[in-house]
Amino acid sequence: MSEYFQIDNQAITDFLLRLLATRSYSTEESAAAQVLAEELAGFGFEVEVDDVGSVVGALVLGDGPTVLLDSHLDTVVVVDPTEWTRNPEGEIADGRAYGRGAVDMKGPLAACVHGVAALRGLGVGKIVISGTVAEELVEGPALVRVAERVQPDFVVICEASAGRIAAGQRGRAELRIEVEGRSSHSAFPQVGLNAAEVMADVIAALRSVEGPTHPTLGEGILVLTDVMSQPYPGLSVVPERCVATYDRRTLVGETEEDVLRPVRTVVEAVTARWGTHGTVSIATDEYTAYTGTQIQAPNFAPAWLTAQDSVIVTAAMEGLRSAGLDAVVSHYRFCTNGSGTAGHLGIPTIGYGPGEEDQPHTVDESIALADLHAGARGYAAIVSALLRHGSTP
Repeated sequence: MSEYFQIDNQAITDFLLRLLATRSYSTEESAAAQVLAEELAGFGFEVEVDDVGSVVGALVLGDGPTVLLDSHLDTVVVVDPTEWTRNPEGEIADGRAYGRGAVDMKGPLAACVHGVAALRGLGVGKIVISGTVAEELVEGPALVRVAERVQPDFVVICEASAGRIAAGQRGRAELRIEVEGRSSHSAFPQVGLNAAEVMADVIAALRSVEGPTHPTLGEGILVLTDVMSQPYPGLSVVPERCVATYDRRTLVGETEEDVLRPVRTVVEAVTARWGTHGTVSIATDEYTAYTGTQIQAPNFAPAWLTAQDSVIVTAAMEGLRSAGLDAVVSHYRFCTNGSGTAGHLGIPTIGYGPGEEDQPHTVDESIALADLHAGARGYAAIVSALLRHGSTP
């Protein structure tokens, strides 16, 4: 297969620097979408942009299966550029590429585009690359839109995996807990019912709730992420409402009701003691895409786990070995767009990407150029193997 692996490492690095120089915070991905679209078109991909702004490039090589490779275009914000010792808009130093998104996930995207473009002479199947939007806001919905239209046989999530095959991940649910109180002047607290104090008891009680466990993916942890009383600021007012948000990592097979039930039981017991009531629900994310499309999506991303003896995993391992790369199966410790393709749609999915998994969202985020370039070979090897295996009767 080596004849298909003519990959220009300098061109990958240059493309990554162009991506890093283009700010693409969530809902602000337009410029980065244009950079990606131009790169794909230059390699002969047929490119379109969907209603929410995701870029989709398709390359038909012949009859056979369709492989969809996804990278999200958006990044988290750079809060304070002065904290960085390297340029957050892209810099090469000491054999590494620095910048916001270097690992999450403009580096993997650059490696993916140039890696699979090297397969243009393969003669079998169809390759689709998506640069999806707003993954940092909610995992899955943008890629589900793409996958429902493309109907892929296999999906590769390009999130950083340190060059390992990620065969699954925990999912994520955002829980919204709201308790009711009764307002009064803070000089006369006995007249009211302090919703913040009720919530304090709810939070304390939830610490004793034990989450489920999975032998591979680990524990379904429940983590408090924010609390807000109303009115805020509460100047001389006993708060009449309090809202808390929890991040619950979900496990394979768990439904929304599985996640809500134990939390609701605690909230109902605590609020009853206070003579009030509360609600527990899955939070809804609402945002406006850069195209102007309004999006509403429940923040529930299912967990998923692909069997190690499945075609997609075994073919990917064979492909990596054939390219002289390590073939190690692991899983992601964080949530990805795979919750959409594997969790919601049931499409055979794996993850694979260059870069260390602890680099995303950090100051001085960076990726080793050696890993970046090896990742391109890895994408070519995996996709080549999937197209060949999938076309075998």
